[in-house]
Amino acid sequence: MEFSVTYINDRLPLILLFATGYILYRVIASAGLPEYIAARAVRFSRGRVDYLLLSLMGVSALLSMFIPNAVTVLAMIPVIRKLDDELESMTTPLTLSIIYGANIGGMGSLIGSPANLLLLGVLDLFEVPGRKGITFFNWFEWALPLVVLLLLLAWLVLRFSLPAKDTNPFQACEDKTLLSKQRKGLYVFACFLLFWIGASIAVELFAASREYESQVAIFFSLLFCGYIFGSGMLRLRDLVQGIPKRGVLFLVLLGVLIVLVRMFGVDEYAAGMFTAVLDSLGQSGEGYGIYLATALMVILLTEFLSNTVVSTAFFAVMVHVGTAYGISPLPLMILVSAASTCAFMTPVATPCNSLAVGEMRGMSLKTMFALGMVLNVFGALMLSFWIWWVVPLVYV
Repeated sequence: MEFSVTYINDRLPLILLFATGYILYRVIASAGLPEYIAARAVRFSRGRVDYLLLSLMGVSALLSMFIPNAVTVLAMIPVIRKLDDELESMTTPLTLSIIYGANIGGMGSLIGSPANLLLLGVLDLFEVPGRKGITFFNWFEWALPLVVLLLLLAWLVLRFSLPAKDTNPFQACEDKTLLSKQRKGLYVFACFLLFWIGASIAVELFAASREYESQVAIFFSLLFCGYIFGSGMLRLRDLVQGIPKRGVLFLVLLGVLIVLVRMFGVDEYAAGMFTAVLDSLGQSGEGYGIYLATALMVILLTEFLSNTVVSTAFFAVMVHVGTAYGISPLPLMILVSAASTCAFMTPVATPCNSLAVGEMRGMSLKTMFALGMVLNVFGALMLSFWIWWVVPLVYV
């Protein structure tokens, strides 16, 4: 892939999207919005335990669309600890509710998961057709309905973990007052969404607007940063505080790994093995079977390996699988990105799982494994079918 000024200009809006998205995450965390939103969700449940779980899942999913899902879990843990003190035999359902919500919500936004950032990089590296059609808005078009469906599925599965007296009411905590800093945080959040969604729609509806897309994105980013730092919501040093240095190094090493894998043809070899498995199962690239097999394989491997490693490896494999079957690899690569966040069975599958299980004493691993297995199977069926059917309609 030729690295040029033209390429940077074409990708500058996406670069600025992720940059301002990171600043937004810092604003949301510093303003205390997760705690306020969680308190509202608890009040919304009206004292019903099943509605409480649904509310917690919804809040976790919403937050993880715009801030790292591991940070979402850390923000939600104090909330479920307080609820756990009030309710009996609810440690496991409460913990699983934020795990399910945070993992599922990560796929709902273009900036919701590190796997999506890697996806965009690999799409450019392999010059996959249709990659430039991905925008902040049209990602929502297919992802938000899928997130809602998966949340409802997870909620139905999670209800089996409730004790027999799950209908007993509980006293919902008092709603928190919206503080001035939280109001500013909501204002910044609304401006972020309005601009990037509006810019994405403009590019899709008016081809001429693409010529000025980068300039408009730069102008907004300057105003966005000017307001946040000028009003004192953040300081420059806040941007680097708490950055996981090992995580950044890990991402750099993954980038190097992608290049090495391509240089030595490991991806072609793995793709050959994967297509051989598909052929042995009688699957065809023309239908749904290849999507289901991919989703199941990615989810299964993610349960025991890093989801970032699995998605990185499979991105390259899907390019060659698409070539072998004569189909577009774009939906398959999106499927890999989404499926890598949908592992619910083991504590080591995702950072969300590890953090929540480690922080909540009394969590039942047996229940997590049993419910996670059911959710993995039905989730893979729903996820693969949705992406096979809907994504090609969005990215034609």
